[in-house]
Amino acid sequence: MSLFQMMEIAEGLMQLDPVRTYPSRGAELVARIISARAFRLELTAGEGVGEDPGGEPDLSLPLRSGREHVGLLQLWLKPGERLGDDELRLARWGARALGRSLCYANRLAAEGGRRQGEDVTQTLKRAPLTPRERDVVSLLVSGASTRDIAGRTGLTVSTVNTYLKRIFSKLGVHSRVELVARMAGTDATPRHPLAHDESTSLSQTH
Repeated sequence: MSLFQMMEIAEGLMQLDPVRTYPSRGAELVARIISARAFRLELTAGEGVGEDPGGEPDLSLPLRSGREHVGLLQLWLKPGERLGDDELRLARWGARALGRSLCYANRLAAEGGRRQGEDVTQTLKRAPLTPRERDVVSLLVSGASTRDIAGRTGLTVSTVNTYLKRIFSKLGVHSRVELVARMAGTDATPRHPLAHDESTSLSQTH
């Protein structure tokens, strides 16, 4: 693997946003380091991504952040391939970077959660959102529909939906209900933003 390719992988492992897709993206990047044909990421929270092609993995890499165990990354090589010492060292480096970044991604996803005794305005100030995104969330929490938000902000309905997609991605939620629950302090969001599709109900305009 060239130096340029390694730099791309290192940069990708540091790109946490959007946090919802980071586990799959990060695991795939580590797999690329050794040109693995398949990977399976198992997290301590119980979620998993990737595909188990059957048979024993050629390499199992524990994922940690400090002393905290984050999960396990299993890698399958192409038939007949073997890892050299340099490739093994690089794969272990990738696993260390992935373990730390998974923890950071979880923290980022939790930043939008409401703390005890805190009002929504204070929660929004802490959330990793732009001022306009905070306006959209504030209106949504107050019960406004997509059409209402568009009318009150001067945005189009399509633009509001685009903002909502970005907000969901940044906060690691997957629907309006989860977002409102997060802001209300009754977070119903999974501990790790993994195994959900992008069914965000953005078309609601009532």
